[in-house]
Amino acid sequence: MRALLFLSLSAVLTGCTSAPQTPREPLVFANQPQTVESQLAVVRAAADKYRDFSVAEREGWKVFGDDAPLMGYHYSGPAPDYVSGDQLDFSQPNNLMYTDINGKKVLTGVAFVVRIGDGEPLPEGFAGNQDHWHVHDFIRAIDAATEERPFIGWLADRWIDKNYRSKGDNRGRLAMVHAWVTLPNPDGVFASVNRCLAYIKLGLPESYWQGASVEAARGLNLATGGGCEAVNGTLWIADVESEQEDAIKQACARSAEEVRTALRSQNKAQVNSAGESAWQHFDETWQRVLSPVQKERVKAMSEHGMDSHDEADHTQHAH
Repeated sequence: MRALLFLSLSAVLTGCTSAPQTPREPLVFANQPQTVESQLAVVRAAADKYRDFSVAEREGWKVFGDDAPLMGYHYSGPAPDYVSGDQLDFSQPNNLMYTDINGKKVLTGVAFVVRIGDGEPLPEGFAGNQDHWHVHDFIRAIDAATEERPFIGWLADRWIDKNYRSKGDNRGRLAMVHAWVTLPNPDGVFASVNRCLAYIKLGLPESYWQGASVEAARGLNLATGGGCEAVNGTLWIADVESEQEDAIKQACARSAEEVRTALRSQNKAQVNSAGESAWQHFDETWQRVLSPVQKERVKAMSEHGMDSHDEADHTQHAH
């Protein structure tokens, strides 16, 4: 159990790089494209080599966090540590996203993460107003995860002091925008999640996700390989009792089986209806079993929309 605590904490910590010893001038990159279309073309070209996961491994990209539903694993690596005031280099996204499909790591998209402090504005990002940025409060997240784990909280505070506060860096909020440049996304290239992923993982044709709801995709995702295991990290954050964990995992298993039964029909309407029903049943158990305090911990820690139990607390913004 202690190993799980450290692994869960490091999933957050290793997503950031250490602050420089002295404050630096804002990053400026020459000859950046000026339209969103040309900017996305540069992002696509930069992402293309990472379709081969071995390239990311050789370059030193490291995973942090779980295989987030409708997103994938996030990887950080040798890319700029963007902070408030920096210009983005569209050829250098600093997050890669992968998920497992048919036993292979598939690049689902990339992301740009910019560290900002209290009162600092969201990044300018891409041209226009299509890019939707969301913010993770790093300090609040650590406090939530370690609320009843004082030793882990003490370690986290020491790490933050050493790597940030002692260097005059108090930028503890992570602004992020996803760019789905490697797979189709019916909700747009800057959408928060990609509902196509659940369908692709289950081997369903493109026509199945056309017109389907995000709730259907969330329910279908429960039936993918590891779909129910994806809640493990969230349950650790919530600090649930064993009886609560059992109830939620049993509900997930029932919902996953509901989807698998519908898949045998090979009927789009039945499959999507089962996905929505499965998600509703699972969510009802989630809402009933977790206490208000536990739900607040999840809201503080989770990726926006990761399990849809935290969306009300993560506002997305288009600049």
